Amino acid sequence: MGVVLAVDDESGIREMLRIVLGRDGHRVLTAASAEEALRVVAAEPVELVLTDLRMAPVGGLELLAQVRKASPDCFVVVMTAFAEWDTAVRAMRAGAFTFVRKPFENNQLRATVQRALGARDRHLAAKGSGPSEPAVHLVGSSPAILEIHHLVDQVAATDSTVLVTGESGTGKELVARALHYASLRADGPMMRVNSGALTPSLLESELFGHVKGAFTGASEDRPGLFALADHGTLFLDEVGDLAPETQVKLLRVLENGEFLPVGGRAMSTCDVRVVAATNRDLKAMVAAGTFREDLYYRLAVITVHIPPLRERREDIPLLAGHLLSRHAVKLRRGVAGFTADALAALTAHDWTGNVRELDNRIQRGVALTQQGDIGREALFGDLGGDPVPTPPGGSRALSDQAVRQIKAGTPIDMEREVTAMERRLVEAALEATGDNLTEAAKLLGISFRQIRYKVRQLGLR
Repeated sequence: MGVVLAVDDESGIREMLRIVLGRDGHRVLTAASAEEALRVVAAEPVELVLTDLRMAPVGGLELLAQVRKASPDCFVVVMTAFAEWDTAVRAMRAGAFTFVRKPFENNQLRATVQRALGARDRHLAAKGSGPSEPAVHLVGSSPAILEIHHLVDQVAATDSTVLVTGESGTGKELVARALHYASLRADGPMMRVNSGALTPSLLESELFGHVKGAFTGASEDRPGLFALADHGTLFLDEVGDLAPETQVKLLRVLENGEFLPVGGRAMSTCDVRVVAATNRDLKAMVAAGTFREDLYYRLAVITVHIPPLRERREDIPLLAGHLLSRHAVKLRRGVAGFTADALAALTAHDWTGNVRELDNRIQRGVALTQQGDIGREALFGDLGGDPVPTPPGGSRALSDQAVRQIKAGTPIDMEREVTAMERRLVEAALEATGDNLTEAAKLLGISFRQIRYKVRQLGLR
């Protein structure tokens, strides 16, 4: 149980907080203003401040800054109205543990307070043993990568949810792992799930677990990833592919740590930090009504964007050397490095598949080189010895013949041309991944359901 200070300029809310939290055994102090709250913090051993954002003349954001300065080990939870998402997110970026929406359910409030006090206990325990060191390193020296390192250092020790964005293959899971191993949860589990690789019903069972008899084949109770990741981190990949019903259930977990196993009747609780990733524009999806706005703000408290490899070419030599060392050990090859023309070709290539494609090329080069330096032919021999640049204008180069016809004023069958290009792209992705639909979908930047539909639609299987 902890010492909680409830700050609100409405006496009814202060009294309600005192009664509800007092029933859980907390010692609840109250303050009607930010000025009064600061006096209480200076005089009492407050462990958690629960404050409204809209107060006059000093608001919750300024109170947060003052509390963090006066008592760094005191955690802060802010209370916000639905329309104040931006302010609530700013509060978390400024150091608040989390926020709760008004009006809130009593159980949600109690669970949030308990999670905040638990996180504070871990924070104090970690101070005694020194900060954790990241066990995963993001390779690169570009300004973008250095900024990502800075963000990881800033937010790893908090429980803020993080949204990692970027094209497929840029290394979003590496950022999630770096966050986990630099956090106070480093000794806990880290679980991963690809939201686009499962149907909505299977994904819900994977996330929340199920009870015996919930559906055909459910012969026993099975815990989900939220239960397995308790006191750890859950990496939720391809979050933009979540079905609407799953979005609602995920929001509940993020708000109060509660979830209902499939087929279950009793709510379960967990203490999990979520790191989500997507290669889609979630803001555009919110505007289109396909992604919940409240869930977006819950996930995007901290946003980390990883630029594509072609926009940070200075990282390519470092990445290539790192991957070469890894594959040389794995394949037992005595390779030392790259020839000058091979390194030039690596740097010039546009890497539409990003780090995943680079890793594939380096593995090929190591496999085809017994010892010495890897040459250009070993890397790109199957492409005629030269890297293939991204065609100018991207999608404008769907078909050279079709473009020539259009310029000559000759009509084309656009649907047929687009279908032909889709077929070539899907076939290439399947060939590159050995017909692995999940990996092929990643190369194409689409979901598992989308590629499965395309394979059937195009008659490829």
